[in-house]
Amino acid sequence: MSSPENRIEDKLKHLTTEPGVYLMKDAEGLIIYVGKAKALKRRVSSYFQKKDHDAKTAALVKHIDDFEYIVTDSEIEALLLENTLIKKHMPKYNILLKDDKRYPYIAVTLSEEYPRVIYTRSHRKNSDRYFGPYTDSLSARSTVELINKIFRLRTCAKKLPLKNGERPCLNFQMKRCSGVCVGEITRDEYLALVKNALLFLEGNVNPVITNLTAAMNSASAEMKFEKAAEARDMIYAIQCVSERQKVYTPSGYDQDYIAAETRGDEAMAVLFEFRKGILLGRKISTFKNARYVSTKDTLRAFLIEYYARAEIPQRIIIPEDIDDMELIASHLVKTSSHPVILTAMRSPEDKSVINLIMKNIDLLFMEKDTAPPDPSAGLEDLRKVLNLPAYPESIACFDISNIQGEFPVASMSFFTGGVRDKKKYRIFNIRGYEGANDPGMIHEGVSRYLTNCLNENWTLADLILIDGGPTQLTRAIEAAYALNIDVPIISIAKKFEEIYTDPQSEPLRLDRSSRALKMLQNLRDEAHRFGVTAHRRRRNTASLTSELESIEGIGEKKRNAILTHFKSIDAVKKAGLDELSQVPGISIADAENIYEYFIEDGDTKD
Repeated sequence: MSSPENRIEDKLKHLTTEPGVYLMKDAEGLIIYVGKAKALKRRVSSYFQKKDHDAKTAALVKHIDDFEYIVTDSEIEALLLENTLIKKHMPKYNILLKDDKRYPYIAVTLSEEYPRVIYTRSHRKNSDRYFGPYTDSLSARSTVELINKIFRLRTCAKKLPLKNGERPCLNFQMKRCSGVCVGEITRDEYLALVKNALLFLEGNVNPVITNLTAAMNSASAEMKFEKAAEARDMIYAIQCVSERQKVYTPSGYDQDYIAAETRGDEAMAVLFEFRKGILLGRKISTFKNARYVSTKDTLRAFLIEYYARAEIPQRIIIPEDIDDMELIASHLVKTSSHPVILTAMRSPEDKSVINLIMKNIDLLFMEKDTAPPDPSAGLEDLRKVLNLPAYPESIACFDISNIQGEFPVASMSFFTGGVRDKKKYRIFNIRGYEGANDPGMIHEGVSRYLTNCLNENWTLADLILIDGGPTQLTRAIEAAYALNIDVPIISIAKKFEEIYTDPQSEPLRLDRSSRALKMLQNLRDEAHRFGVTAHRRRRNTASLTSELESIEGIGEKKRNAILTHFKSIDAVKKAGLDELSQVPGISIADAENIYEYFIEDGDTKD
């Protein structure tokens, strides 16, 4: 059997001078590096014949036991194949873009008859228009909310037109939607709003204002003053957003500025996206396996990977020339529908923007040094542990709070992207059960949540967590089954922190240091805290109401005024005559009756 050195030497003799991709392997046959070459023989031979390698190449060569290669028709094909193979094999010595598959986009669903602007993590090959990818999911969600708020686009997925007797969604009732589903505007008028939203996403603010101004004037001339007012409000909102945008470039081009830096084993690339000369935002990408990789290599990897799925602008400016720069530029031109210039910074304007990006990178690395662990890591661990088909971007958790069945509430905490999303927290005052019946109360709470998801456009979580054991889990699953909703439901039992994925199966016991377990515990603790607070508030209100009913001269109106003013029974008991008499509608005589009642009841005043 020949040694690795002899085997490699024999292969080198037969290598072609054509372009292609080479795959370096270690003694176990694992692919540890993927590279591309304009001439395979010259490039691969250099690994074994040169002696003055840089640190990364020297470390790589020590572990090469064998190599393979794939011949391509052109160098550009080799460049693209290299990127594909790196993503497939995740080699140890290649720089790797983190979390590639989970980048969010903003999609305009042009494939639908009544398009929507939505947040999504999938990129389908259809007529929908995609903007992104965004590496900051909060930024993408905020942009979607802003656009839907300004242009009053529909956010529900109801089939239009609505059936006879079918109610519009809550957004219409709250005047957050234009109401195309109930004929408030025509389809053509709605599509005009969608067109303006597209222009806004592209950074073309002036045409949007021109279109809306024309619509406002037309509506006003036809004496449709409500529609004119809506257009006026949209113009005002867009102008407010535009005025907050202070960074711009005089050139007015659509252009991206990109810079990168490596610290330790991590590299970061930051992109500033300018459209029509206005900075629309920044996009941040991080890379691992970067310890021995130059900034130029990071930029090269970012350009190939990012523009495989993102909109390509007219100009792309980077700090300095990089390897394969002309090749990458040629590929971008072929991919886009317009000329593309890839260049190193030249003008003072370019240098100013690149310096600003580098300042941002410094601050971002500083934040990472003091930031808590990335919650997405816990969510990814959770996906693997639970064998979920997809990454659980949103999780809802239910808990029951009561004292011997009195004043029961079902509380729901909600995490989005692994962090608290307090706007989606909910409290359900239990109506259908008396006495201590936690499983039944879980059934009611989950049923009411899922019903609102169906009827009121609430966000349906990717995963539902129940505080309890198999009995509570069974009742939650029954609630989803009754409504024909397919959503993963699990439970966590406090005593041993066991995870039940099936009421009939043995529970999972995760290591106490598990990021997945910590994520579930945080959800459970939040639901419990939120529920206890709501339960205590409900109990105090009921207690105060009950006691006030016994006081002479205090009817429902006065009782409600006292409740509003003092909030709790303890506050009323401790109040002096002066404080009691300050409650609207409460006379001096009433205040004396309340004061004397609580003295007689045995409580002392401070």
